[in-house]
Amino acid sequence: MRRVLSAAALLLFAALQAAMAAEPKLTVTRGAQSKSYTLSDLLGHAARVDVSTEASDEAYKRPMRYVAIPIETLVGELRDDEEAQFVALDGYAPVIDAKRLRGVGAARAYLAIEPSAAAWPPLAPDKLSAGPFYLVWSNAIGAGVSPLEWPYQIATIRLQPSLAGRFPLIIPDESANNDAWAGFHAYGKQCLPCHTINRQGEATMGPDLNVPMNPTEYFTESALKRLVRDPKSVRDWSAGVMPGFDAGHLSETELDHVIAYLKHMASKKISSK
Repeated sequence: MRRVLSAAALLLFAALQAAMAAEPKLTVTRGAQSKSYTLSDLLGHAARVDVSTEASDEAYKRPMRYVAIPIETLVGELRDDEEAQFVALDGYAPVIDAKRLRGVGAARAYLAIEPSAAAWPPLAPDKLSAGPFYLVWSNAIGAGVSPLEWPYQIATIRLQPSLAGRFPLIIPDESANNDAWAGFHAYGKQCLPCHTINRQGEATMGPDLNVPMNPTEYFTESALKRLVRDPKSVRDWSAGVMPGFDAGHLSETELDHVIAYLKHMASKKISSK
């Protein structure tokens, strides 16, 4: 009997270990420092609050309520020369300036946590939810929070030096005109989450936009604009994941600036070898 009970206890222990291993985990890094939180850790966090996103919720397009933790409370003080990169399970990796995370007008940033016992709705009939972790904003209506600043299915938050310090090969020359510089800033916000330039960047979803060829070298300007606005109207590719950027997400002026930046970077191409 003792052996039977011992075997049963071992099986129960193994099952508990497997359940713990499967629990979603969030990792927060700053330089060499790293800290991981399980879903249970975050749900039990002392700073946990209830947050409403009103009608501005980017993932669900309707008002939602979440259990959440203020971002700055979770990650610690955000310095002006830092950025936070939110790395999603699918490789999407948007970067948000630390000053924005401290507040965009009345809007405040929170990490929403999906409870195992009260799962959020799927994003589409054949998709998962926005969980386990989702960056949401309270009071975002009219505050200038970009749709790209709502990353979901987050696995890692990386606090790191600014873009220019980490990726010098994507920076325009000092002699670049104002349009190219404005395009660089728009690129960092809209394109860097999915693309690299001169093989610099951390996203893995899309191709490099300068090596071996810059898109301004093989697209006419009108075709390139069409690709950005409606990718499937240019390339009907079942594996394509690029979303279209309408004028609400990327204005015509911003799109012109991004193209000016790409044209400038075509003259700063690194070796493709």
